[in-house]
Amino acid sequence: MDTSTRSATIDTITPLRRNLMRACYLLMVVGLALVAWPRLLTSGFDRPLIEGTFDAVLCALQLLSVVGLFAPVRMAAMLVFEVLWKAIWVLVVAVPMLWSGGLTTEASETLFAFSFAVPFVFIIPWRALARDLLRGREPWRAASTAK
Repeated sequence: MDTSTRSATIDTITPLRRNLMRACYLLMVVGLALVAWPRLLTSGFDRPLIEGTFDAVLCALQLLSVVGLFAPVRMAAMLVFEVLWKAIWVLVVAVPMLWSGGLTTEASETLFAFSFAVPFVFIIPWRALARDLLRGREPWRAASTAK
């Protein structure tokens, strides 16, 4: 790979961290294969549209997680996405439910399922990703190729 286009983050991540990231992707691959795909493939036409849409997005996430097994650092944005959408749900849905009198059974089950992503927060190489993103800004316009 050309060193000018290679991410510095890839070189700064330890093998242990890289393998822990692979474990995160594996958890997503297996978990979503067991939950999202069966729900999507066996749901009937009477299912609410948003639920089918949500499961389709989760299935796409599962397929991309397979790529993350082989390129864990380059696919790190997926782990960040996984943590962010779950954190937003917890803050916007679960916490207000708790404050207003308690979680429903369905919300409690969802919160439990989301707890499997908590280790991701400690495994994602946040500092290295931020450094890579800030250093590798892309230009707004294409560079001139004229000589």
